Amino acid sequence: MSAADAPPVPGLKTIAALLREKAAAIPDDIYGIFPDREISFGELDAEARRIAKGLIALGVRPGDHVATLMPNHAHWVFAYFGALYAGATVVALNARYKRHELDYTINHSRSRVLMTTDAIEDYVDFAGLLTDLYPDVAAQKDVTSIQLKGAPELRSLVLFGQARTDGFLSLQSLVDAGAAVPDSDVDAAMAAVGPEDPAAIIYTSGTTSNPKGCVLTHGSLQRSWYTFAEIVDLKRGQRVWMPMPFFHTGGIGPMTAYLARGAAFVTQPHFNPDGVIALMEKYRIDHLYPGFPQMSLTVLQHPRFSKERFSHVRSLLNVGPPAMQRQIENLLPDGAVVLNLFGMTEGSGIVTFTPMDASFDLRATSSGKAPAHTEVRIVDPESGEVCGPDRSGEIQFRGGGALKEYYRDPEATAATILPGGWVRTGDRGKMDGDGYLYFLGRLKDMLKVGGENVAAAEIEFFLNQHPDVKMVQVIGGADARLGEVPVAFVERVPGGTVTAEELIEMCRGEIAKWKIPRDVVFVTEWPMSTTKVQKFRLRDMLPERFRSDAA
Repeated sequence: MSAADAPPVPGLKTIAALLREKAAAIPDDIYGIFPDREISFGELDAEARRIAKGLIALGVRPGDHVATLMPNHAHWVFAYFGALYAGATVVALNARYKRHELDYTINHSRSRVLMTTDAIEDYVDFAGLLTDLYPDVAAQKDVTSIQLKGAPELRSLVLFGQARTDGFLSLQSLVDAGAAVPDSDVDAAMAAVGPEDPAAIIYTSGTTSNPKGCVLTHGSLQRSWYTFAEIVDLKRGQRVWMPMPFFHTGGIGPMTAYLARGAAFVTQPHFNPDGVIALMEKYRIDHLYPGFPQMSLTVLQHPRFSKERFSHVRSLLNVGPPAMQRQIENLLPDGAVVLNLFGMTEGSGIVTFTPMDASFDLRATSSGKAPAHTEVRIVDPESGEVCGPDRSGEIQFRGGGALKEYYRDPEATAATILPGGWVRTGDRGKMDGDGYLYFLGRLKDMLKVGGENVAAAEIEFFLNQHPDVKMVQVIGGADARLGEVPVAFVERVPGGTVTAEELIEMCRGEIAKWKIPRDVVFVTEWPMSTTKVQKFRLRDMLPERFRSDAA
């Protein structure tokens, strides 16, 4: 079953057309709630149309790539839907990226326009980061058609907010540029894109040295997150707390479900538990979607949280071990349930999901069942044989939420999307006779740092650039707060003198913070099989504080 053959979501259309429909039907209903403002469907439709006109005036055409580099802020929502209204594919860049990742993803994605913001300048100066990456930005004479040595296909940088920076087009200037563009041009751009065309490219760490761009379609995002909307019975006017970053499928995906149902999301640019409690109380939030225990428990154990005060909460999504799931459900109001899932960027976010009415044991120990539009199987990684119930192997899936491809990476696409449309996950699991999936860990060389996928090879590739480094191997060390963190094992070249502090400092500002090794262990010999380093034996060499019994 291919994505195109998957059972349809009722009324499936492009995400842009879905917003246009909701804006016409319920213009005054609230769609997005931030600490300092609310956004209605009608307001979002009007602002997206203004931005789309500006992008069209800059030369953006249907199918072009427009990048966003922003946190969970109203600016991101306007930029995202503005790009979709122009018929563009949104390259949702991780707002925590630093120089190395930004340089690669901007160029690899062939983004024509990049939109960023000054809204959190006290925390991150995005304009400064980009100017530091591309020093010739400030010398550009025509900000509507820049020519950068380091990013030859990038034509415009747009800065939302109040700041004015050389080389950047302000939001007002973008809107002014599109003032003469007729509404019919926006309508034509929207009509040129269909439900199975790309909506977004989200870069995710793989087992290679650079991130891979997952191409997700309007249809795959809607089919994947229709699952969530159906399971929690999401209704018009309900509110969902969504702290997951917009640039993840855990942000951009459920945003689609809220749009389809006329519901609203509640979020913050930075996770602030006091602020979350205030928002939950003010808006009587129905569903909590923190995803990971760091946020779930921080809120549920807050001194101002009580079952009685927040009796309106109906569900909470948390991915964690059974003991933690029980702890969380015991903290929830009576009648509210904890839910679990198995998801990944390549599945547009959701592959399986636990039903609301399943027993606690199933919701705590399993990752749920596949929805009607998705098939899941377990395959023996050695023989390729499809496993029967309760036998472990690689989790594979196909169907409505599957990625279209990895952008500009046919080899990775062919290695991941198998004949028949089956997507390899690189994760180990088993299924019981009733179709419930049980996640058992990872097959591939990946770390999960506080919910972020990190390819060991990506960190290894970066550290190997130091002239004193002969060889690097990165593994995960246990961490009580983040689950695991990177620890690098390094062999110096003969005569090399680089220190652990120097290698860690080399990473700062170049790769995202969560990818930076927490420690460097120097070795002179490696535990080897016939041809490969045995990473499992490196675990015995971890410093004490990174061992699971210590963490």
